[in-house]
Amino acid sequence: MKLTVARLKVPILFALILIFLSVNLSGCWSRVEIERMAFISMVGVDAAGPQELLVSFQFVNPDVLAQGGGGGGGGGGGGDKPFIVLSVKARSIPLALAKISEESPRIVRFKQLNAIVLGEDLGREGVAHVADFFVRHWEMRRSIWMVVAHGNAQDVLLKGAPVQEKVPGQAVKMQMEVSHKYAPTYYPVVLGDFLTDMNEEGKDAIVAAVRVKPMQENKAGQSETGSTENNQLVFEGSGVFRGDKLVGYLGPSETRGARWVKGKIDGGIYTVPTPSEGLWASLVTTSGSSRIEPVITEDNISFRIEIIDEGYI
Repeated sequence: MKLTVARLKVPILFALILIFLSVNLSGCWSRVEIERMAFISMVGVDAAGPQELLVSFQFVNPDVLAQGGGGGGGGGGGGDKPFIVLSVKARSIPLALAKISEESPRIVRFKQLNAIVLGEDLGREGVAHVADFFVRHWEMRRSIWMVVAHGNAQDVLLKGAPVQEKVPGQAVKMQMEVSHKYAPTYYPVVLGDFLTDMNEEGKDAIVAAVRVKPMQENKAGQSETGSTENNQLVFEGSGVFRGDKLVGYLGPSETRGARWVKGKIDGGIYTVPTPSEGLWASLVTTSGSSRIEPVITEDNISFRIEIIDEGYI
């Protein structure tokens, strides 16, 4: 009987030791406190010369956001802005990231990345080597929005002030998700779809185009000083890539037509004339679809495109 009791005590004691160790030694070996992280909201990539890139990182300034301060606009120093932009020149994005990490006391993270902006000159040279980094990095998501700039991507991050949102990266994300349903004059596309279209034979990738423009109306309490606070991000048309190279831009009307043909219309407002009354009416589209039929003759091939829009006046 004593031997049986002794045998029972050994596994019970062993189980108690395991429970004690699991409680006191639990945790993640790679844990990093959130206060030690620097979150990137948007990245801009420009060509800076032969085999050199200018990479701009837009960091969220959590201290200002927590205080409810800051407005639109930004700069290299940050100040009381809700975001900070740091730009470095390097031969590759990983090297640029390493340089930024040397300057930042916090650990750089892409977990909150909302958008990637490609500069116009870089686009015309080719973006395959840039896209390769974003598709391979372990923190990247295929749902990150892709945008091509009219001009430099750095200007979009530095000078483009969101009208309502405090952080431009978040403003771009919301613009891509919501506004195109009412004005489908640019072409929202995420990283995953951009890479698929870019590498698929016989298919051209289309990306929303953005430029920095002066605000038409100043915010309350601001004067017309010509500073960066009076600039805003405006999405106009789209950029067209053949392979990995930017070959041109589509205007707002052309982009709307491209979305019609590709069946990417899920909303919009169109103004059409009413000949019987001599007035104009607004057609609110709720959904749309298209059907493409090739017409082949002896010496030519053309396409008949049927577009169906559903909505109300």
